[in-house]
Amino acid sequence: MATPAVQEMIRYAAARGEGTWKKTQGPAPNLTSRELFTYALALAEARTHPERLGSLFETAARMHDRDPESRGYGNFRWSWSHNQVMDFNAVEFCMMGGSLLWLRHRDWIPDDARRTLREILEFATEGCLRHRVRPAYTNIALMNAENLILLGEALGNSDVADEGYRRLDRFVMHTWEHGISEYGSPCYYGVDLDCLGLIERFCRRERGREQARALLELFWTDVALNFFPPSLRLAGPHSRDYNYLRGNGSVLDNHLWAVGWLPGKERGGLGLLWPALIRWRPPAHLLETSRSRFPRLVRQSWRERPCQSRTHYVMPDVTLGAAAANYHNMDLPLTVDLPGDSSFPRCYVIPDARGDPYGKKRIREGRGAHSKTLHLRPFWTAAQRKTDALGLVLYRDEDQTRTATTLESHFVVPRDVHGFWIGEERVAIERGKQAEFPIPDGNPLVLRKGTAAVGVRVVWARTVGGEPAGTALVDDANPDGVVRLTVTHHRGDAAPASVVGAGAALWVRVGSDLETDDAFDAWRRAFAKAAAEVRCSSSAIDLRAETTDGPLAIETAYPEPGEPKLLPEPARGVLELDGRDVGRPILERVEPVKSYLAYLAAAPPVSLEPGRDVTLEAESGHVVAPMTVAGDAAASGGKYVWCPGKIGDQRGGGGKILWNVSVATAGTYCVWGRVVAPTPDDDSFYVAVTDEQRGLLGQVEWHTGVHRQWTWVRLTDRSSRKPIAIPLPQGKVRLELRAREDGAKLDRLFLTPDADAKPQ
Repeated sequence: MATPAVQEMIRYAAARGEGTWKKTQGPAPNLTSRELFTYALALAEARTHPERLGSLFETAARMHDRDPESRGYGNFRWSWSHNQVMDFNAVEFCMMGGSLLWLRHRDWIPDDARRTLREILEFATEGCLRHRVRPAYTNIALMNAENLILLGEALGNSDVADEGYRRLDRFVMHTWEHGISEYGSPCYYGVDLDCLGLIERFCRRERGREQARALLELFWTDVALNFFPPSLRLAGPHSRDYNYLRGNGSVLDNHLWAVGWLPGKERGGLGLLWPALIRWRPPAHLLETSRSRFPRLVRQSWRERPCQSRTHYVMPDVTLGAAAANYHNMDLPLTVDLPGDSSFPRCYVIPDARGDPYGKKRIREGRGAHSKTLHLRPFWTAAQRKTDALGLVLYRDEDQTRTATTLESHFVVPRDVHGFWIGEERVAIERGKQAEFPIPDGNPLVLRKGTAAVGVRVVWARTVGGEPAGTALVDDANPDGVVRLTVTHHRGDAAPASVVGAGAALWVRVGSDLETDDAFDAWRRAFAKAAAEVRCSSSAIDLRAETTDGPLAIETAYPEPGEPKLLPEPARGVLELDGRDVGRPILERVEPVKSYLAYLAAAPPVSLEPGRDVTLEAESGHVVAPMTVAGDAAASGGKYVWCPGKIGDQRGGGGKILWNVSVATAGTYCVWGRVVAPTPDDDSFYVAVTDEQRGLLGQVEWHTGVHRQWTWVRLTDRSSRKPIAIPLPQGKVRLELRAREDGAKLDRLFLTPDADAKPQ
């Protein structure tokens, strides 16, 4: 498929913005601040209707919070109907367009409109600076970094640009260490590509462009490996999915269409403007890999904990994927994708306490600006080997369960397939007719579509009272083209006192290339006979299933679950293809990872000798952004290290200081730090010690207490206040001090094997 012309895309976006222009005439209650700036940029790029810009910017100014005492200072109301800032991401979406209006078109904008825009940008810059976003919040973290970079460079404010580049550094480092946190999101991957493409094209520093190109390559490789051409969608488990039934996201689809991966006419309305402005395009071999490399096993980590990982097995006619933990209450953690057009429903697991298995009922997200299809956040884990996945959901008391009169676990599947079986019996599904078919204990539900098959067995299920839970195939004659396997944990006139103890374990298997009835029947019967074992006591649950590729196992505490033990162990690669991490090496070519690895490989280690103390200058280690070296005459050598931040702001930190350490003799060491910690919101670090294989000291919080002048403080346990002694093995280790809160400053570290020693 040929890629569309850029100017055609821009003209299309500008024309689709006419609806925004009509809404400004009221203004209409549903007018959003973000569309004002996107539409203004579309007009500027199309060089049309400059007379409209003044009205657009004046309306935006009326939605701008300019009260310096307000938490939303510099931010925007999301919608005209809101009387205050409710979504603190609004400034980021607005400035995607605002920064480029000034950077690319300020001389074309009429004088009055230009003055209004300049004033808006100054206030909005402060809003972006105040918006400290953790790097695990992938799409907003990238947007925040992009906006600060482009606003700083457009307005000639190097300090703002510097901060944007520091935040981009932090994102690169986090992703290299832990993977893409908002994994597989059809909506947010599109936003990620928007932001990275704008950085790559418009930022002025080559380092930033190189980082953006590397991240674009990583995201597009991720998309390609998880893309399922027979259904034209990003398949596998998703975090934060807005379309439970079909798993497509218009924002990502805009990019897929713009690079020729999707057929059809223009799509996306105003949102097509962003792909039009991006010049980086994925190499052709990625699409070819997506279309031809079958089967492929894709595994990737997405956060720090071992179980924060996902697996996806892609075959020509079916895919199976499972996440080993939950990210959000809009996740689809276990999925099957079958051939069909983009409107064909997926198979997915969903926990449900509000009678909404298809994700149709929107509710308000806390006190925020938006209503979303928010579901439960139970304990979830899963283990997968290629064509088999074993998933476990255990329910916890939360807001929805305290008022809900139902609690169910669903496995939703498409209705329009070539047959359903419960055990050996074929089930007749009649379109438009409601029906419910009980599934006896241990019997599989199996569906067939073409050469593919999907089987699911409920190997364990409990009600809120601890009794075995009933399971049925339910057709509620919905218009969405799906039916569901439903495990009922509670159904009554009132909410249960507690849902702890309720849960279900589902074993899902997929079959591929089943060309004949005999092949399908043999596959179906083999799944029914495959061995599964469940041991559940008052303290633990242990699940095991035998597959042709080896055993699957889940073990965790019960009824209050803890960190699970899984077999096979979850992946910790950034993006693995058939056992090889192809993601992490992409980021190792760019800063700050490149320098970090060079330091690990070549920096002379600090030597710890028996009976000797060691004092380290903070700046002597390898400093990773956003931590940075700063000056103070009262600090040793006139320098210290910190994560910059306003005093008293309760903000996360980020960045770290790293030392290579050579330990001559194994032993325990006490740690002291010379710190300034001006407020309770600026008084903590993390400490970690690792060798090349594992963590030797799990990340420890170091709360120093408030010290407004340079003071030596000992590493102690926060609750007991007892000193923490770090056991160090003989050999080479890495000592890391990480910023937990910005504003906390470190001048020196003192390491001693003597528990009674104190630094001078």
